[in-house]
Amino acid sequence: MRGWNRWWLAGLLVLMLAPLHAKAPEKNDVRILIDISGSMKQNDPHNLRRPALRMLVGLLQPGTRASVWTFAKWTNPLVPLAEVTPAWKKRALAASRRIGSPGMFTNIERVLESASRGWSGAPVDYNRHLVLLTDGMVDVSRDKVESAASRRRILEKLLPRLKELGIHIHTIALSAKADHELMKRLSGETGGWYQQVDNAEQLKRVFLKVFEQVGRPEGVPLKDNRFTVDASVREATILLFRRPGSPDPVLISPAGDRFTDSDLVAGVAWYKDQGYDLITISSPARGEWSLQADVDPDNRVMIVTDLKLQTSELPAHLAVGEPILLSAHLSNKGRVVRRKAFLRLLDVGADAISENGRDPLNLNDKGQDGDERAGDGRYSVRYSESRPASEIELLFSIESPTFMREKRYRLAVHEPLSLETVAGADGPVARVEVDSAVMDAASAQVTVWQGEGKERKVLQGGDGKYTLADPQQPVFARIEGRSRLGNRIERRLGPVYAPGVSPPKKPAPEPAPRVEHKAPEKPAAKAEASGPEPGAEKEEAAKDDWVMPAVIFGVTNLLLIAGGLGIWWFLRRRRGAAETVSLEDEFSLPDEAPDDDEPETTDDGAGDETLALDEEKGEAA
Repeated sequence: MRGWNRWWLAGLLVLMLAPLHAKAPEKNDVRILIDISGSMKQNDPHNLRRPALRMLVGLLQPGTRASVWTFAKWTNPLVPLAEVTPAWKKRALAASRRIGSPGMFTNIERVLESASRGWSGAPVDYNRHLVLLTDGMVDVSRDKVESAASRRRILEKLLPRLKELGIHIHTIALSAKADHELMKRLSGETGGWYQQVDNAEQLKRVFLKVFEQVGRPEGVPLKDNRFTVDASVREATILLFRRPGSPDPVLISPAGDRFTDSDLVAGVAWYKDQGYDLITISSPARGEWSLQADVDPDNRVMIVTDLKLQTSELPAHLAVGEPILLSAHLSNKGRVVRRKAFLRLLDVGADAISENGRDPLNLNDKGQDGDERAGDGRYSVRYSESRPASEIELLFSIESPTFMREKRYRLAVHEPLSLETVAGADGPVARVEVDSAVMDAASAQVTVWQGEGKERKVLQGGDGKYTLADPQQPVFARIEGRSRLGNRIERRLGPVYAPGVSPPKKPAPEPAPRVEHKAPEKPAAKAEASGPEPGAEKEEAAKDDWVMPAVIFGVTNLLLIAGGLGIWWFLRRRRGAAETVSLEDEFSLPDEAPDDDEPETTDDGAGDETLALDEEKGEAA
């Protein structure tokens, strides 16, 4: 009986712990919400929402579930929710022609409620995404009080429910007059992406960014309009952006065959729209393909393959100085590639790309700098950013002699707390705001004070506003708490001065005492008639004695080094020839036996973990 109890308790413990190790869903449920209110006549006069939607529809991957909604005062399921198939895409492309600007009002609350129906509990089979495109404010009637009440309901009731359902809301604001604060909160608190669009011409590129955040497509590098297809690729999709007036692009196969949108063969589909081309190749030939087309940094080659670049799950928002662990590995049919001879052929890397340039990150499999175990096929590095940034692209890549892979992610880096001083009714006030995109507001403790040292005085206030005790004194603020990723955050801002008060000027450094340098006295020239100095002939003789042995010694060393390098090159080439594993070998041979303490399978979330700021003290977040 006692033994039965032990087994029963063990089984119960397994059931309790199982959810902690549940895999993240690999498929996506994407619901696209498009504003068709009357104000779109000014912000999108040429209905560029149509080709942008068609491009996004064309990029959606098999296995995705999707729907399209339009909204103004009312909502309309333009394309019903279904699996993404060629038939669904055909319906969506046809339905896009009905997008216009006939509506009144902008009822964001209603469309969020309608589009999220059917989702319940935590995501199991599909990740959940809402893509919201709007150019306006919450506007439900001519009564501004009703619109304000709707906005409050979105933030106080609807947003918490959408967060509980694990829904990521990606917001695109197509106007400077849109409710950017609301858009940022919807995306930030749900881990989605926010983007402001200055004009409708940018919509297609913004939709590409959103697609890469949602779909995490497998890609191969496109450099100088050339890309390489390997034996594992079953399908390739090429996205080309075209400038007005550019000649029609040409696709050239490894065998030299040329394809255009009007001269195709079986297995090649070519869709041409306003400003872009979308080319899909089934069972593409191995080798180097090339394009005669505009070179554009947003051109992409996306593939369907079993040989995948897998990465850790990454957040869309990060606090300044907050560390995360970046991890990447190669998988074949869901299994981590660990064969040492194959891994030796790989160059695995990552770059952080921002407006400040390209910063290479030291992904490694040496058991260093965040990598847990050397030589296990998983490459990792600790990563953090010391400055705020509205957008950083993380580009992961794998290169080898026979194949290449890449994946792109985007994240925004936030100050967890903002501090500014403004003029108030009763004098200047300091205004602070916790950034809910990165901070858990319930755990955040904010302190605001004036002065430094013994003159420091903590300020009191509410709703993020603090009356200044002495406008001449600098203002400081500090936030402590936990981030949304679970990391401990501590950040200090200041000094900031009241409006109209200039910071004190630092005293100019005293000039260094002037030191006069006298030119060294030249020794008096000796008369030529006096002859060489005593001992000069011996010094010349000594020089002649060591020059020749030095030359012989140097030449001998060079010959020895050259011989050693030749032997090393020969042995390395011989060893490399014996150890090299081709791509075909990787498909046909069984994987090396996995370690006893390591699972055989993996997924996109493998290796996902974050590191606390107080990691140096031994705490794990």
